[in-house]
Amino acid sequence: MTRTVAFVAVWAVFVTACVPQQGPWFNEAGRRLEGSEVVEFTGFNQCDQESVTFIRFFGDQYAKDPEGVLGQLTSAEGRPLSFAILDEPPEGTEPTGIRQGDREIYIDPATRSDYLYIRLGSGQVERWPRAEVPCEREDQ
Repeated sequence: MTRTVAFVAVWAVFVTACVPQQGPWFNEAGRRLEGSEVVEFTGFNQCDQESVTFIRFFGDQYAKDPEGVLGQLTSAEGRPLSFAILDEPPEGTEPTGIRQGDREIYIDPATRSDYLYIRLGSGQVERWPRAEVPCEREDQ
């Protein structure tokens, strides 16, 4: 019985460590944000996007796609956009107070149409590019 309990505990820790952090997100007052405000989700299997994480932030959609599954993303003006891990938030970014665990969303009003920044508990920052990528799903 003890081995079974130990195995289940180790398995639970392993599974928890492998599950991506996806919501819920909370504002600085601690209110849970609705899906129409901020929602984070994994890409769809039907479109081979399961390794991509998307976040919709007040009507705009961004992607964490370190493997480049989505191909070259571009701004509305045609400039190339890319996911990156940075040592610190870029100059001009501001914390929003919107948090999920030890992560916080930062924005730069000048580049919000292109990028969303997520500061990790380690202090590093993920730069998520805008990604309005359609996916034709059978269940829509």
